[in-house]
Amino acid sequence: MSEGLHIRLAIDPDAPALAAFGAKTFLETFGHLYPPEDKEFFLSHRFSLERTLQDIRDPARVMNMVYRGDDLVAFLDCGPMTLPVAAPEPDALELYRLYLDETQKGTGLAHRLMDMAIHWARDKHAPALYLGVWSQNERAKRLYTKYGFEIVGAYHFKVGNTLDDERIMRLAL
Repeated sequence: MSEGLHIRLAIDPDAPALAAFGAKTFLETFGHLYPPEDKEFFLSHRFSLERTLQDIRDPARVMNMVYRGDDLVAFLDCGPMTLPVAAPEPDALELYRLYLDETQKGTGLAHRLMDMAIHWARDKHAPALYLGVWSQNERAKRLYTKYGFEIVGAYHFKVGNTLDDERIMRLAL
């Protein structure tokens, strides 16, 4: 299970570790899908130190980091709605990322972080929580479906010049 973990909000000094962890876990999960130039471009923008600091400092976001001892093993990132939904509910929120180290998959930590994301959205009185998921990420889609998320749309997520086929999922709160 997810014993011996310390979960806390990200702060400015966490930016280098958070950026590196985000890039590492993205590559572990999705790296095989992209040519090197697309990976490099995406990682240099999405997980740059500057972008990570900007995200940490954004008061509309919540970024929770999970440590086991001194090792960063997961993070959760949620904030305002950005997905291309035709008519999202006012004040709907989005789960941007729930990234786990390979060693944490199957431990229950993903469920703990999902509970935190849903609790955060409910505390904000959001009518719904949305997320985008790669169409072929069956493990993630099963997790989200267990929580009551339903597929409500599709879009293309750009990684460099590659367009991923994504699903938009929604949980009514």
